[in-house]
Amino acid sequence: MRAAFRCTARAAPRYQGGEATAMLEATGIHKRLAGRDVLSGLDLRCGPSDVAVVIGGNGAGKSTLLRIVAGVLEPDRGAVMLCGDPIHGGGTAARRRLGYAPDATEALPDLQVSELCALVCALKQAPPLDRAWVERIGAGAFYRQRLSGLSFGQRKRALLLAALVGDPWLLVLDEPTNGLDAEGARRVLELIEERRAEGKATLLTTNDPALASALGERPHRLNAGRLTLEEAAPGDGGAAGAASGQGAGQVGRAP
Repeated sequence: MRAAFRCTARAAPRYQGGEATAMLEATGIHKRLAGRDVLSGLDLRCGPSDVAVVIGGNGAGKSTLLRIVAGVLEPDRGAVMLCGDPIHGGGTAARRRLGYAPDATEALPDLQVSELCALVCALKQAPPLDRAWVERIGAGAFYRQRLSGLSFGQRKRALLLAALVGDPWLLVLDEPTNGLDAEGARRVLELIEERRAEGKATLLTTNDPALASALGERPHRLNAGRLTLEEAAPGDGGAAGAASGQGAGQVGRAP
């Protein structure tokens, strides 16, 4: 059994009958876009310390899935719960415990990085972000610059920084290492591992086999609107054996 983890918003999910309370539970998610079924009854569950890696081809629906989990996009059918609270339907409690960093970086170009973080603080009713995070993410040199004047990789770091506001229980990352240099990718991996040690969960999408391998997770492939478990994390047979009891659609780390 994993140790209880810290949180700042309220008491952390407890263990019930030896099972960790789900931090994220998405059930029966359907979404149709441009006349095509993108998600077809998808189920997904993350517990404390889980790092869920979702892979899939271009247009498979990975970003759509993450937008639904983050509450940015409504599903046609199905429900998304974070620690028992609904993400959709006007609920705000769950959204305060979630951080989302999209892969697209064009939003709010006139804001400075510091202003973006302040905006997220206001929306979440969260305390100001610790300045130490600015340096750890590698955003110190452009923290007072407008997003429109930054490179793609710098904007990716800025969005990751904003996603950390409020010390979220669940971090949702769309292609987190896309556009980053080697140092930036290393910082992302360190962040995910530190959060895992604290009992916090991460859901991410990637087309980078090296990232899934470094995390030691069995990736789940999104295809035809559903998730299927891959045989093993790329280059990692041990993780595959440890997680062999999990069925398709049960996204997360094996106990």
